[in-house]
Amino acid sequence: MPRALLLGLGLLVAWGMAAPAPLGRVFVIVLENHSFQQVIGNPNLPNFNRLAKTYGLATHYYGVAHPSLPNYVALIAGDTFGSHSDNPAQRFQGPTLAGQLEAKGLSWRAYLETLPAPGFSGAYGGNPVLYAKKHNPFLLFPAIAADPALPDKVVGLEALRPDLERNRVPTLAFIVPNLCHDLHGAPSCPSGPALDKAGDAFLGQLVQSIMASKAWAGNAAIILTFDEGEGGTAPSPLEVGGRVATVVIARQGARGRVSSTPYNHYSLLRTLEDGWGLAPLGHAAQARPMLEFFAP
Repeated sequence: MPRALLLGLGLLVAWGMAAPAPLGRVFVIVLENHSFQQVIGNPNLPNFNRLAKTYGLATHYYGVAHPSLPNYVALIAGDTFGSHSDNPAQRFQGPTLAGQLEAKGLSWRAYLETLPAPGFSGAYGGNPVLYAKKHNPFLLFPAIAADPALPDKVVGLEALRPDLERNRVPTLAFIVPNLCHDLHGAPSCPSGPALDKAGDAFLGQLVQSIMASKAWAGNAAIILTFDEGEGGTAPSPLEVGGRVATVVIARQGARGRVSSTPYNHYSLLRTLEDGWGLAPLGHAAQARPMLEFFAP
């Protein structure tokens, strides 16, 4: 057993936590630039708030950096590599969750709304522009970007519907809505409350389509989070990206659970790695996994 995996299991014991049950398919949906207080209780986000109330809500979950890009990188690599920039020309060396999954014979796919073409490598896309590479961490790692199979792994969000219908969704479905639907906004998007309403309606339909599909089986889960929130005051240096609302919809897990345990993006990565029997990467090795949301 890899040393990192042994150390991770040792921390679970120290925290008084049992080893997690194996995870099934997980859909990670990343939204943009809203702090916890801008989301929970917001009447323009009824679907998000309904899901937060019905399933599991982490009330002290944090981004790990500012601005957006390093938070996305942290979600799949356990590190920001010192980045404090949204420059999509950045490149990062190191192992990723994608590589871990492939090494174990498991699958992944990134579904990005308004991606101009499968495997598209440009910084921006769409007319009007609604896709931004800074929200697509996979292409920032040369080992992934150079993969000849990339066009089958980094695809438009329109590919999700047939994958759901044919029950061929991968182990990890990493979903990024476009700038109008992730609550980020762009010149061609609605603004203010209308932006929130549009994004929330889109999110509600997306979650419903997943839960109504054959892919929603076994120990499947949907995790909703935001890249970052306002401010940087947090319990530790690894939680400086602002407090954000994170919801865990575990098919076999908790209902109506509200947790004040401190978590961050490394916790989310650690949760996935533990659930799939992978060694934790980078700072995920010291992060507390979000196992409480998967307990009945």
